[in-house]
Amino acid sequence: MDKKIITSWSLLSLAMFIICDVLMGGNSSDITKTAVFAIVLYLVLIIGGLRNWRLAYHFLLFVVGIYTLTMIRIVFIFATEHNSGVSILTFILAVLGIIVNLLWYRIAAKQIKTDYVRIVKKNVKK
Repeated sequence: MDKKIITSWSLLSLAMFIICDVLMGGNSSDITKTAVFAIVLYLVLIIGGLRNWRLAYHFLLFVVGIYTLTMIRIVFIFATEHNSGVSILTFILAVLGIIVNLLWYRIAAKQIKTDYVRIVKKNVKK
């Protein structure tokens, strides 16, 4: 699988999370800290994956999962609390973010499987 495709989907996933986080509101310094942390985390793992660091996509799998749970939380808040302050736009973007992340998993699974095979072959003694 082409790592540039995984990188593109990872950046789209990051953008969806940041947009949802900003639209949810809250303290602006908290939003800034969260966004900077997410950007650094994603970029370090994306660069690691592009440079053939063996576990980069495995850690990115975990990170995307955490941010997917955040978007699922937004959907549940919208669905259960009528006066939650979650706008319909935030709800729609959270649903789209979940879809993007699920597609990311589908695309990245092939690369992760390739990495596992490479790691096993390297470590198996002949």
